[in-house]
Amino acid sequence: MFLPKRSLFKGSAKPHIPQTKVHYEYSISPNTYSFKVPSSKKTLNPIQMIYKNAVNFPFEKSINEVYQSYPTLSSAQQLNRKERPRGVIMSTSDFIEDSLYNKHYGYFSKEVEIYHPEKPFNYSQVNNVDEFVKIWSKSYEKSKSLWHTPTELFSPHYGESLARYILITYKLGIYPYEDLVIYEMGGGNGTLMCDILSYIKKHEPEIYENTQYNIIEISSQLAKKQENSYRKKLKGQGLSADKLSIFNKSIFDWETVVEEPCFFIALEVFDNFAHDVIKYDMNTGEPFEGKVLIDKQGDFYQFFTQELSQYSTAYLNLRENGNFSILDYSNSLRGKLDKFKFNKTLHPLLESSIRLKIKNQILPFNDYLSNPEYIPTRLVKFFNILKHKFPNHSLISSDFHYLPNTINGYNGPVVQTVINGETIDVRTYMVQQGYFDIMFATNFELASDLYRQITGKVSKTSTHKKFLEEWADVEATTTRNGENPMLDFYRNASFLTS
Repeated sequence: MFLPKRSLFKGSAKPHIPQTKVHYEYSISPNTYSFKVPSSKKTLNPIQMIYKNAVNFPFEKSINEVYQSYPTLSSAQQLNRKERPRGVIMSTSDFIEDSLYNKHYGYFSKEVEIYHPEKPFNYSQVNNVDEFVKIWSKSYEKSKSLWHTPTELFSPHYGESLARYILITYKLGIYPYEDLVIYEMGGGNGTLMCDILSYIKKHEPEIYENTQYNIIEISSQLAKKQENSYRKKLKGQGLSADKLSIFNKSIFDWETVVEEPCFFIALEVFDNFAHDVIKYDMNTGEPFEGKVLIDKQGDFYQFFTQELSQYSTAYLNLRENGNFSILDYSNSLRGKLDKFKFNKTLHPLLESSIRLKIKNQILPFNDYLSNPEYIPTRLVKFFNILKHKFPNHSLISSDFHYLPNTINGYNGPVVQTVINGETIDVRTYMVQQGYFDIMFATNFELASDLYRQITGKVSKTSTHKKFLEEWADVEATTTRNGENPMLDFYRNASFLTS
């Protein structure tokens, strides 16, 4: 199973770590402190008393008073500000969104070159996968790129597989009554766009004449660059630049209703959709939502409150009313047996309450809350936007269903950066904004169930390999000894289509 480091296929920007004279209490982390609001009034046990007096405890007032004294801030309010926020409270999803997408210091505000081979690989002249990796590595080192995608690595064959899927679906249900309209979220180098349009022009020239291709790009810097580079690239490949439209905005700010049938492509975007974090009261099972308190020094603390956001409430209700109810599973025989397991992938509500209570006595200030669960609230919002703004869409999405080296918690993210050429994984998402990539794996079966409930549309999930076996020209990427890099790589990825 090929599970490369993230830097091999998407990469990380090199950070400059600033020096500071401020003292930070690094013993205060999500593993040792979960400040519950309202906090339980109870006497500290001896372990908690020792711990509190052994460190620089950050607050003089009560936990409730501290929480109420800070104003709230959203990522939308912070989007255009140049200085990182201080003296505020943000939801976990807003904190992650700000860390990744702030226009000035966000991780994706930096212009990073996406790897693109000088020419397509000739697989029939490559002996095996090992030789392909060597050829690829030399090409990568020469390009000095940081990000890799299967679209670029296996161009044009990867894009052509999506073009075949689009044409078949279009001809079965839409043609000849409507034009072929395609939206792509985040266009990158424009390679996928060109590969899809080239295939359509070659094999269905009549359909090509009535095809429109739209790019939705959140980055203003990239959108301006794409206006010229995309049109030049299209003309260079004998394609019409008039077919292209670029919309410089976040999909979460989309306002226009697109009534005509369209295909919506979202490749490698789910992993950077911000999540919220939930902990459950160990006695009642009540969910508490995580908030990030940023003090005036810029240090981070994690608070949990009964006030759930709109999309946290929506997600929990959709999950429990769908095919993946945790409460129903916990009452089953298999769910009861799971309580005896020591498993990182076990849902917090399935963990042994006795074991968690003992853990709370050893790790101070968890206030009888469970281990964290990271929930895909931005994904729920995205599906709602598809329902209301693109009511007649067909979705083509792909991303990672598994990522290694995740932080503690159910569905926890990978948080990493690059220092001196080495990928460094850290153990919390509460890190200096803009210096770290924060990425989540997607449970595609659950995502499909959420999609069905929200949009009312039937969807299908398939592994990366299975989708390509069905829609790609597999022979074109087969090496001399019969191995196939396009099928063998990215085994930790899946597709969701509708």
